[in-house]
Amino acid sequence: MQAAESQDWSLPKPKIFKPKYRLPFIQDYRKPAGLEFWEVFPSRPPGPGLSLIDEKALCAVAAEAGKTDWPELEMVCGDIRCGANIGCEGPFREASESSNAPSAFEYAAQVTDSIASWIDKGFVFGPLGRNDLPQGVKISGIMCRPKPNGSARVILNLSAPRGQSVNEGIDKKQFPATMSSTRKWVAVLNRAGRSAWMAKCDWCEAYKHIAVRNEDIKLQYFSWLGMFFAEICLVFGAVSSAGLYDRAAKVVLAIVIILASFSKDFVCQYLDDTCAAAPANQLESLQRFCETYHKVASRVGVLLADSSDPDKAFGPRKVGTILGVEYDTENWSWQIPTEKAARCMLQLRELIAADYVRQDDVWRIVGRIVHYAPLIPSGRFNLDCFMRANKETVERDFLVRVTPDLRQQASFWILMIKVCSGNCGIPELDAKFPPWTIEVFTDAAGGSLNGLGRGCGGVSGPWWFHLRWPRKINCGVKHTDGKKLSKKLSALELVGPLISVSCSSQLEPGGPMRIWVDNAGSVKIWEKGYSSSCDLCTTIVKAIATVAAGLGCRVSIQKITRCSTKPAVLADLLSKGDFRRFWALHRHHNLDPARIPVAILSWVNNPRRDDELGSRILKEIRK
Repeated sequence: MQAAESQDWSLPKPKIFKPKYRLPFIQDYRKPAGLEFWEVFPSRPPGPGLSLIDEKALCAVAAEAGKTDWPELEMVCGDIRCGANIGCEGPFREASESSNAPSAFEYAAQVTDSIASWIDKGFVFGPLGRNDLPQGVKISGIMCRPKPNGSARVILNLSAPRGQSVNEGIDKKQFPATMSSTRKWVAVLNRAGRSAWMAKCDWCEAYKHIAVRNEDIKLQYFSWLGMFFAEICLVFGAVSSAGLYDRAAKVVLAIVIILASFSKDFVCQYLDDTCAAAPANQLESLQRFCETYHKVASRVGVLLADSSDPDKAFGPRKVGTILGVEYDTENWSWQIPTEKAARCMLQLRELIAADYVRQDDVWRIVGRIVHYAPLIPSGRFNLDCFMRANKETVERDFLVRVTPDLRQQASFWILMIKVCSGNCGIPELDAKFPPWTIEVFTDAAGGSLNGLGRGCGGVSGPWWFHLRWPRKINCGVKHTDGKKLSKKLSALELVGPLISVSCSSQLEPGGPMRIWVDNAGSVKIWEKGYSSSCDLCTTIVKAIATVAAGLGCRVSIQKITRCSTKPAVLADLLSKGDFRRFWALHRHHNLDPARIPVAILSWVNNPRRDDELGSRILKEIRK
């Protein structure tokens, strides 16, 4: 309660930016710099890029690991040897020019310092005058995002100009990047167990390890202070960069895992971060993994961060920040670092206070809360409004309306971040259910006027229930989204699990429950916690979660092949209202069916979005 009533956390004072280069003072960065400035600014003549990774060394360590005939290795070696093909095709390769974003001028000193550093490191060539530019170059604007250390990340905006941008000419599906996540890392920790050891390795200048092919350099020009430059390696801002880099990072990681004899089940890799864990009694195995990773990186040319900054990299320890969350395996707890939590709260407060927010601001907020959702109790059941807002459009500057439901969910996230961070244990997201778990089999029929008694039904030993669909569903009345209620099969299928959980107190109060359904869509919606296309499904899974939490009941909803077992057959017969065959198969004739809460009956008679359905069911059960 004290945490919930406390004020939002304050952002720490930003660190002072310390430039690496002593350059002449510039009063207005929107205007061209004078000749005296460029005389001391680093320069590099136009030329091809050079990947940091050594192809021969990479092939040598791959051979030591027994990975010679390996398609992924061949593709990475091709990127190193010839330069990566960023995938832009057709008219989107034609010349165009975009201006720099306001953020670039807001952090102009940091941008200037970064460009100078890139030139010295061989990642960029320039400066060039306009008359020195080759024909057909695309000049993209640059954007900027501040970093906690006072510097800023420079991003080449390859999504502009609209209708002519580089990113519009790239098929992102051709460049997949398999990301890790908080959920995957928590699963690793649970496998390693309490008091596990953790370690993290981080690639410096991650994207710059891979140069792009000569033909694509013309797509990566930008302008600054009246002069022109070109990035010759993978860039932040190209939709293919993550996939191209990820391919190389995964090849290196796979080699390390083999050479270190380390289990891949204890490793997560998220772009440039590689995180690993080991049980408390296996410290040596994690030390061996870290040593092998550093040796392989040194041999092939991968630049790794040292452990002087534990936010970047650290050796085996029991407290550390992984993917933006600090874990303590000794106390088995987690917390969001103060600055990250404060920034998230600030963004949510700004959203609550606004009538409209930019689409790219929504994307940033959603990225944060989706990342934390696996750690927050009921987190996945409070994402639906954000996910709808997240998909309004692909236009960054589109204004998204802030609905009352969206404001309510934003308030939920502010509250839960305050209450849970530092106060909750590391969750067991895929906890196994015990042998005494109650098994319930449910089924639902689509609405129809052909035949009486169609609805949903369920059985669990002698216990059973049946709910007949009301006329509104059987007649196929259209929902607000234009779809007939009779055809909303995933939603109709989820009514059975809601009844099962609500009636669980009639079986074994607080006992774990596994509910079997024959609709894969319903299972996926339960696992996600919401449906992007059906607010009725979202309403039901939220209600299931609320009722289960109120009754202290762990719930799992799983897919079963239709009529594959006797209980599944009984549930199917109940869904069709075929009581003659049901009683012929069922042995327990003298028991009454389960009592279905009135709140569920009322909602089924008038299906609609209703975030309070679960609370009403609990109030009724309590009476």
